[in-house]
Amino acid sequence: MFARDTNQWYDDEVSLTPEFDAITAAVAAAGCVDLDALGPIESSAALRSLKQAASRLDALVARLTHHVDLTGAVVGTGSRDAADWLARQTGTSAHKNRVAGQLGAAMSRSDELSEAVSSGSISSEQAAVLAIAAADEAVDAELLEQLADLPLSSVKPTVETWRAKKHPDRDADVAKVQRSKRYLRLSEQPNGMTRVDGLLDPQSASIVRTTLDSIVNDSAFDDTGRTREQRQSDALTQLCTAASKGEITGGRSNAKLLVSTTYEALCERASTRGHTNVGNTIDAVAVRQLACDAGIHRVITGPGSSILEFGRQTRLVTDNQFCALVVRDRHCRWPGCTIRATWCDAHHIVEWSAGGDTDLGNLALFCHHHHHLGHQPGWAVVGTAERIQIHHPDGRTDTSTPPGTTVTGTTASGTSPPRCTPPRADTMVGREPSHGAAPAAPHRAAPAQLVLVSRDG
Repeated sequence: MFARDTNQWYDDEVSLTPEFDAITAAVAAAGCVDLDALGPIESSAALRSLKQAASRLDALVARLTHHVDLTGAVVGTGSRDAADWLARQTGTSAHKNRVAGQLGAAMSRSDELSEAVSSGSISSEQAAVLAIAAADEAVDAELLEQLADLPLSSVKPTVETWRAKKHPDRDADVAKVQRSKRYLRLSEQPNGMTRVDGLLDPQSASIVRTTLDSIVNDSAFDDTGRTREQRQSDALTQLCTAASKGEITGGRSNAKLLVSTTYEALCERASTRGHTNVGNTIDAVAVRQLACDAGIHRVITGPGSSILEFGRQTRLVTDNQFCALVVRDRHCRWPGCTIRATWCDAHHIVEWSAGGDTDLGNLALFCHHHHHLGHQPGWAVVGTAERIQIHHPDGRTDTSTPPGTTVTGTTASGTSPPRCTPPRADTMVGREPSHGAAPAAPHRAAPAQLVLVSRDG
């Protein structure tokens, strides 16, 4: 029974439709299940099923939240809106309720989105991120198809890219508004500490996060007992100290911000957003701004997102190879893990000691936890970078392909996917393009991709 608001005009004992009564009864019945009687397989299956059902219920809550706002049902209760009213009634977060209302509004504008969320094709969390990133744009089937198999961390960049493609002029305006809202504030506290807070636009945030990450990762396993937040605080202080001495160092061969974009966007023939190595996207104008003072790598992508080929020269991954791995893999390649690429290790799929090459076809990014796990008895990581198979001790097998691909190991004709050829000696690596001359056109039908590497992170 809900608590009463002052001047509340409805009856707590109001009768619900049979469908809502059935939901309540089902939840009550599930709560009586003896969890100790479930084995490991039943427990994990039940958890997945329950989470999927909860996601579909969240979608229904989102639709109802928006509907209550539309009908004005909470007018006269003293609440600002349905989200505020629901927070008072249920002890939940008004902010999260408001996000649900935004999702409900987005579902009302798109039958495709409503169907996808209600059927469980995409989760309510994916849909909530989508609704915020899409703003007032009606979601279409093309976008939903792109999101179907993406992890949650990839939803926002994908939606931003889709939105920019539909409305390039509006995307530029959004970037200007974001830039105008930036600030950094240092406030002295009564206890002698200083509070630091602020907002950064996507381009600035990418540079700051990349630089701090490079310093934090350099000391990630120094056994000092510091939390990640403390390491970030120390990294900022270390950076400022180094700047005051005129020495900016730290991280993997100095901090590098990687931005993947297209040749057309760089030449102002397209408004494609650039994807950064820290997970967010920046508008095409910001991409071109960074390109003024950045090394440019020309990368030819083919089936399976294969990028470069290096010979068997060294066991260690070079900086150029690591940059290419970040561009291709974007995050840890272990199925379901989305740890940021710059926090990952380069893993030889076929071990060097077993004759494996140090080239991109035999390398993949794994976070520290999964890199360690893959080397444990009973586990096996096999295949190629285009299609990694992870064999579990219990006999199960997971498959991982680079983000944004659906590689199955063969092309439509049944032959193995072609591999990219090594970059020619005149490929632009680590230097600026010569003015007045465009880069040589790629020889393959696959699209060309440019990776901007900022000099100072």
